[in-house]
Amino acid sequence: MIIRLATIFILILVSSCGFKVLNSGIDYKITEIITSGDKRINYFLKNKLLLNSKSNSENLIRLTVNTKKSESIQEKNISNQITKYEIKISSEVQIDNLKNKKSYNFTVNQSGSYNVGTRHSETINNEKDLANVLIDSVFNEIFDNLINILNDL
Repeated sequence: MIIRLATIFILILVSSCGFKVLNSGIDYKITEIITSGDKRINYFLKNKLLLNSKSNSENLIRLTVNTKKSESIQEKNISNQITKYEIKISSEVQIDNLKNKKSYNFTVNQSGSYNVGTRHSETINNEKDLANVLIDSVFNEIFDNLINILNDL
C-alpha cells in the first residue's frame, strides 16, 4: 500500500516538471509551393507537404523549395570497378508566413550510399530505395522545421 502511494506521488512530481510538449497537430494552409531543381524529389516533397496542409486554416504559408541531387562514386574495388555510390540531396527551403509577413530560410542536407548490384536492375532498385529513404528524411526535417516555426508564433 505504501509502495503504491509512493509510486503515485513520484509520478505526479515527475509529470509536472514544467516541460511543454510541442503541438505537432498545428494547422496551416499552404497556398503555393514553388519548386525548382530535381523534379522527382520535388514531386514527392510537394505531395507530402500538401497532404498535411489543412484547407480551412488561417495560417497561410507559401513555400519555395530548391532541391539538388548529386551522385558520386564512393568506393571502388582492387580491379577499379565501382562498388558503391553516394547520393546527396540538398534542399533550400524558404517559408513565407503570409499572415504576419515573415520569411524563414533553412537548408536540409541528407546523404546515403548504396551498393552496386550484380545486375543493372538491382543497382537501379538500390538507388531508388535509397532515394525514397532520403526523400522521407528531407520531408521529416522540413516538416519539423515548419512546426517549430509555427509554434514560435
